[in-house]
Amino acid sequence: MLIGRRTTIRGRVTQFGFGAFLSQKFLHLSDPTEPVHLNVIKYDENLCTEIKYKTIEEFLQTPSETVNSMTWIDIDGIHDPDVISGIGERYDIHSLVQTDITTTEQRTKLDVLDDALFLVCKLIYHDMDCTGQIIIQQMSFYLKHDILITFQETSKDLFDSIKNRIRQGKGRIRKSKIDYLFYSLLDVIGDHYMDVLHMMDTSVASIDNQLMKTLKRDTLESIYDLKRDILSLRSIISPFKEIIIKLQKEEETQIMQESTNIYLKDLFDHIVQANDSIDTYREMLSSFIDFYMILNSNHMNEIVKTLTIVTSIFIPLTFIVGVYGMNFENMPELRYKNGYFIVLGCMGSLINHERHYTKARYTLDDYVEFSNSIGQIKRILPDKGVLDDALLMVTTNHSHVLRLR
Repeated sequence: MLIGRRTTIRGRVTQFGFGAFLSQKFLHLSDPTEPVHLNVIKYDENLCTEIKYKTIEEFLQTPSETVNSMTWIDIDGIHDPDVISGIGERYDIHSLVQTDITTTEQRTKLDVLDDALFLVCKLIYHDMDCTGQIIIQQMSFYLKHDILITFQETSKDLFDSIKNRIRQGKGRIRKSKIDYLFYSLLDVIGDHYMDVLHMMDTSVASIDNQLMKTLKRDTLESIYDLKRDILSLRSIISPFKEIIIKLQKEEETQIMQESTNIYLKDLFDHIVQANDSIDTYREMLSSFIDFYMILNSNHMNEIVKTLTIVTSIFIPLTFIVGVYGMNFENMPELRYKNGYFIVLGCMGSLINHERHYTKARYTLDDYVEFSNSIGQIKRILPDKGVLDDALLMVTTNHSHVLRLR
């Protein structure tokens, strides 16, 4: 995994640090200097044609879509207003919808229009071309009868597998209506969600290992960073579940076919699993924070105990030194021939007595505190594997402290 090195994140989310953590950074993914790409695929069960247009003017000069064929218009780049307005004018896309397409901070949502569906969602993926990068970009879908228009922020195409299936006539896409292509693209997005969560799982495990080995402030900061990033992922993935439910119940436009609902149900199960994983990670990180606080509290108690022992030993010694340091003339002990050695002997006896008394006292207190710590750990770490590791660590540290004493 990506433990121990920094990883750059492009897009509106994130930067991996310790254990592949995300830290919120909002950047615009589209490069205004890059040209917008228009890729049009028309297909039916028997034929597939694909045309790439360099300009919006060239695209607008082409004839309208063929009757009884499906058309997928894939637009890479949303920074050119002429492209968006040209597409909007040709396919009667409302100006507010066009604004949503170009506004990259939209929350995931589904709008049911008079004769179309409009979906905005976030696409998360691991960029294999730039090792260690996690990309988040906004993607919009405009779905009408027999026409699907997709808007992506960049030219990075994550749907090559779908396009190859269309070109080669494999699978159900060319045999189905346009709604099945719509589902297939959503399924790819869901797969990328799961891939990122698998990476997050490794990050949580690395935090666990780090917490068991050492007690550093960096570890606590890493836990908070990862917890914040998990909340960011939750805000992206969680609304997707409601979108799928709404698609399954959509009847007004009659775009979504009944035969596609069974596939949407499978996608729904994957998204529910992703949300459950996110909730599990949140609970684990909260437990890690509590466990860190317990360990840190125990460590501070050890320091306080050490200082208390030193103080308790030197208090009587300070008293003796203070008494015989007074400038009274009539102090008989000052005239004793062996008075100096007698005082040193008394001080040594006091030190030895304090040492044995303190050792017996704090050994008993240690076991009481140790039992209390075990009870707290059992309450905050319900997971059996994590609990065993935590108890082993606390027991080992406790035994080591007693041996030192």
